Amino acid sequence: MKIKQSIIITILILLTGCGMFKSFEDLYSEAEEKRNIGNSKDAIVVLNKIMNNYSDHEKASKAQYLIAEIYYRDLRDFSKAIDEYENLRKKHPESPQVPFAIFMQGFIYANMLSNFEKARIHYEIFLNKYSNHELAQSVTFELKYLGQEIQDIPELKHLIK
Repeated sequence: MKIKQSIIITILILLTGCGMFKSFEDLYSEAEEKRNIGNSKDAIVVLNKIMNNYSDHEKASKAQYLIAEIYYRDLRDFSKAIDEYENLRKKHPESPQVPFAIFMQGFIYANMLSNFEKARIHYEIFLNKYSNHELAQSVTFELKYLGQEIQDIPELKHLIK
């Protein structure tokens, strides 16, 4: 009987040491730390642990959004970023991050991939659902000048001097 207890205790210690029982907050902090020191891919691994173990957590959408942001900003993998923003929209449709995800999908299509038709679709989805959102004015601006070069946009000419 003592051997069984010893084995169980040993297994629990090993599992705890491997991080299997880390809280959402601990894992999220770990991911942020890894990202801050330039280990973006390791941060994504930790964030995916969150999505696998805490997909129903009230802040899971925050972790999903951070995955997308890392692909966009750090790794510059624009197609993967778009996919991860879409995962957020599908898995957490009521999340406050969803409007930002839709905006970013449109922004990446327009400004990184030059796919203006897909950008227009996402921007129009945004305006149809979130016309009073803080980003609505930016979306309207993006739509107005979609596909134009910065030097052809009167409001932005000062940026290229």
